[in-house]
Amino acid sequence: MGGFKIENHKNNMSTKSLQKYVHKMEHLRIDKAHGDAPHKPILLLAVIAMIEGGQMHENKIYPSPDLAESFMKYWSRITDRRPNIALPFFHLRSDGFWHLHANAGYEKALEVTDRIKAISRLREIIAYATLDGDLFVLLTDAHHREIIRQSLIRVYFPDLKNEIESLIAEEQQIGEYKRLLIHEVKAPFSPQKPTAPIQEDTSIRRAGFRQAIMGLYNYTCAVCRLHIVTMDGESATDAAHIIPFHISQNDDLRNGISFCKLHHWAFDKGLISLSETYKVIVSLLMSDRRPTEWMLTELRDKSILLPEHNQLYPAQDALEWHRKKVLRK
Repeated sequence: MGGFKIENHKNNMSTKSLQKYVHKMEHLRIDKAHGDAPHKPILLLAVIAMIEGGQMHENKIYPSPDLAESFMKYWSRITDRRPNIALPFFHLRSDGFWHLHANAGYEKALEVTDRIKAISRLREIIAYATLDGDLFVLLTDAHHREIIRQSLIRVYFPDLKNEIESLIAEEQQIGEYKRLLIHEVKAPFSPQKPTAPIQEDTSIRRAGFRQAIMGLYNYTCAVCRLHIVTMDGESATDAAHIIPFHISQNDDLRNGISFCKLHHWAFDKGLISLSETYKVIVSLLMSDRRPTEWMLTELRDKSILLPEHNQLYPAQDALEWHRKKVLRK
């Protein structure tokens, strides 16, 4: 009987907490001077999507490429206005459940700053944001998360409900495919056997593979360490297949690697490859004597950037295939 009372008490607390945050979501402080700017509810939808997709495991929201990409997906479906993720990231603090945390040495700057418009300034001052602890707990529960999400859609985007729910369904499929790819790394690598069921929707498959590879390499080129990401979600790097997908039908993460545009092209054309020790091999066709080719020849024997865990390293079978079939001798 005592256990039943405790459980009832927890349920009552959860219900009150949910009601509290639904009310807060329905009464965000929106910029009326600029035509009910949708920045805040869109950012919250993006955060909810990241929690649902497993991209946010702790109560820390970074002004990251992943967040920018999620924000832009919603933004592009909802409005054609010019996006600026810095605005809601900073100004959501006025709604009482979003808390900003300064980078070391910028505590005073955050305390006295009342407006941030540039993402560069945001990143300079702010390390991350957190939600109220009980709100974060609610958002980790599928049922409560959906109630909060639907309250945002109902109040701020009632005419776009079908469009937004279509995007949510698409994001859920991408997240599920990405989780399958990560889970299937436990199985032995096979160069030409898909590790997870291939999605019929090519855009879902590509997006899931890309998100997983970008996460492993932090949007950084494995060869040159180039890391450029705009806050509208554009990146200088690609999620590349080692054995091309049209040959292998294989999205195994060990058949993937992150390259900048130049090194992706050079890899696909056989001008560079990777050794058994994950060092750059440069085709003998590349001449050290021609300055225009130094950008590749100077990479010879350079160690590449690798994922944190060795079970996610590029598969040796895939690299061997590339050296034999693609690398120009």
